[in-house]
Amino acid sequence: MTRPYRPSLASTDDLTQATDIDLNAALAPLIEQRHLAPIIRPSTVADVTALIDESFPQGGDSLEQLVAQISNATERYPRRNTHPGFFGWIAPSGLPSDPLAHAMVTVLNENVGGYWASPVGTTIEKTVIRWLADLVDFPQISEGVFLSGGSMANMSGIASAFAKRFGPEYRAKGLCAFGQESKPVIICSQGAHFSIRRAAVMLGIGTDNIIAIDTDSEFRMRVDKLAAAITQHDNIVCVVATAGTTNTGAIDPLDEIADLCAAHDIWLHVDAAYGGGGLMSDELRPRYCGIEKADSVVMDLHKWFFQSLDGSLLLYRDADWARNLFFESSDYLRASEDNSPEQYMFFHIAPELSRRFRALPFYIALRCYGLPKLGRNALHNVQCAEYLADLIRQQSDLELIVAPQLSILCFRFRPEDLDDDKVDQINTAIRDQIQLEGEYLMSATLVHDRPVLRVCIINHATRAEHIEGLLDSVLRIGRSLV
Repeated sequence: MTRPYRPSLASTDDLTQATDIDLNAALAPLIEQRHLAPIIRPSTVADVTALIDESFPQGGDSLEQLVAQISNATERYPRRNTHPGFFGWIAPSGLPSDPLAHAMVTVLNENVGGYWASPVGTTIEKTVIRWLADLVDFPQISEGVFLSGGSMANMSGIASAFAKRFGPEYRAKGLCAFGQESKPVIICSQGAHFSIRRAAVMLGIGTDNIIAIDTDSEFRMRVDKLAAAITQHDNIVCVVATAGTTNTGAIDPLDEIADLCAAHDIWLHVDAAYGGGGLMSDELRPRYCGIEKADSVVMDLHKWFFQSLDGSLLLYRDADWARNLFFESSDYLRASEDNSPEQYMFFHIAPELSRRFRALPFYIALRCYGLPKLGRNALHNVQCAEYLADLIRQQSDLELIVAPQLSILCFRFRPEDLDDDKVDQINTAIRDQIQLEGEYLMSATLVHDRPVLRVCIINHATRAEHIEGLLDSVLRIGRSLV
């Protein structure tokens, strides 16, 4: 009898050997960079490539060498979302507890697909979901799931609306069986995030079948226009309302929209990916009146909940429609017929199967800081936006586009006796020069087809002096250009 080959591995190839590196010392240079200026430095692909070793990896680089390489590259060409003067995109500021919490996620390396795969992970995730469902004032039977981001969460919520609109047969027969007599449509406002259009593409409706409702002077969906659109279409999959639009921070009139959807038995999906963090504040929560009536709600923890990437929560009022759509089984993942908590699986209500322990950092942050303290920081961000609006009103050469409803504000440098084209050029130049100076950063956007200065405040480290410094820079640069 031939003896079976017994595999062995040379000690130099053994990946289980511990690496001798002090994690605190290794991460310290990256942590120290978080609040340094410049926030961003212009670069070309060639500039960055020159700092990154792109040769085929043969091994042999020490962890110290690799940490130094990345630290050097990010210090030379940063993008510091964590800086208190970062007012650009809706990017996460991160919390001091995050490095430890995310390290724990990596060390544990659990696939939180359900209780059988991760008993502790599933229990903690369901606990955090319940806390956030209570913020929305959803019923106790509601369920939720953490996904990679708002785009995936919005698409999953809208996909579940298909299941309700077309019934149990939709899963097997698909959209082609239910769109022959009249085209299915999705209704949202003109200010809705572009992820809604992408969802329409991926779900087979197409962007031509999105009905975009006009907005009012505060960039909120007009309910009268929505009511008219509902009467004109007989195959509505869902209405998407927004609690904090990306461009202007507007909150659609959720209560009126919810009542209208309920009267016509239409699924209401609320995109609160940015704005949901305001629910942590007792003072801000009344602004979201009606969100509790939604069928599904999306909130990104890596936006205004101050959490580092990534974690987007999709909440379902009634998850059975999602379960009807996403439920799947196999020989190696066969679900038990009982409905005990020990058989719970997240991938039965959302598309992701492999899922890291996304809820752990937020569980740690909430237990460490407490919801009231995080809510007061969200309120402080709104107060900073309102303070900036007051300062803008006091300057004759500044124009406030719309008063902030949350923590996003748009304004223009607009001196007298200049035509619109010249004003457009100056505002673009102001934004570019402020970015080059490095202490502050604003993103480029258009309102009424004109360039504006957009300020997004979702950083817990931002203070009034940063608001004052930004405005001083805008006035200094703008007046010098005139």
